[in-house]
Amino acid sequence: MKKVLTIMLFVLISFITIFGAFSGTKFSVLGIYTMNLDDLDNFIDVFPIGYFDIGLTDNITLRFNDYLTLSSSALTYEFKDNETLNFKLPRYYYLQYRVGYDTLLMIGKFKFRDYPYDLRRDFSFRVGGFRDDLGDENYTLNPMKMAIGGYIKPVGKIKIGGACNLEDSSIYAYFGLDERYTKYMFYISQDNKYNKLSVSFAGYNSIKWNRKLITQLYYGIGYAVVSEVQSISEITSNINDLIEILPNPKMTFGGKINYYPVYLKGLIYYSMDNENKNLYYLDIDAVTNNPQNKTWLYELRAGYYLPRPWKIEFFVQGNSLDDGILTDYVTNYGIKINGDNITLTVSAEDINGRASGNQRMVLSFTTWTDFVITERSLMNIIF
Repeated sequence: MKKVLTIMLFVLISFITIFGAFSGTKFSVLGIYTMNLDDLDNFIDVFPIGYFDIGLTDNITLRFNDYLTLSSSALTYEFKDNETLNFKLPRYYYLQYRVGYDTLLMIGKFKFRDYPYDLRRDFSFRVGGFRDDLGDENYTLNPMKMAIGGYIKPVGKIKIGGACNLEDSSIYAYFGLDERYTKYMFYISQDNKYNKLSVSFAGYNSIKWNRKLITQLYYGIGYAVVSEVQSISEITSNINDLIEILPNPKMTFGGKINYYPVYLKGLIYYSMDNENKNLYYLDIDAVTNNPQNKTWLYELRAGYYLPRPWKIEFFVQGNSLDDGILTDYVTNYGIKINGDNITLTVSAEDINGRASGNQRMVLSFTTWTDFVITERSLMNIIF
């Protein structure tokens, strides 16, 4: 069986290498900066992410991604009797085949992600969708421990995607409608690393009523149960466990009403899982609001568009666990000034969950730098 899979991988890679096309070769760095203006002990945090892309053909790219300041595997070389050279290896490496936005195939070690709306970036957490590290956890470079994943749009705006982690036989699948302003996606996964069977649904809708009035809705619901299986056929035996917890969802619902130059925006999280039977994983980037171990949580924002690119935003947060500061239902409030890739936040309570202590005045910004090595793919240069 392993020989057959190895041959199939070789044939697949050979095929897409012959019939693919563009990308050029470049090294890019995304810099994420957080300055805690009122905390000299944790004044600045710099989190760079590196991307090295080698364009093999017009559609095929060999990609290496890494969180540059975090520890990772290393390539060790004995240089002299008492000297060793250690070369940092990238966290992710994979071969990517892409045709516009209709076809994507990845082979290697990569982050498999899909969601209709990026709630994690906007509100610091997400329910519904995928965002998982797959393949070759110990960096063995063994093809039989890598992952295969991607998606295709076979008819119109219907999107079908999935992944298989060969290392532990975990599988992921999703399908739904993927239009620009309307997205509905169903997700299911059997994660053999954490022994979970998960299902979720997420959606996004945007309607432009006239030149000034635009409305948006975004929502998600998720379930998960313990699921230890040895083969795909065994997954069906755990479906009954999922059915039992249908009355106990973890869910989010939010939206935005934009009537230029003002807008209202918000998100509500609610968990009906009082008995801790729903093991659905909450994807959290706890910079501002963390729903972990909470029954409910909300964030409301009211904003005003200043001359481009600036806007000012007032926000209020609350949850079921933390002590209130104005009432039992308000745990934090403050103001934000947003520009292109830069935000100044001033709040009544701690607003930066990544750093120890309390930070109430935070300046955050991002930069993107490209170092272009070749404008054309290697295939176009050679031939």
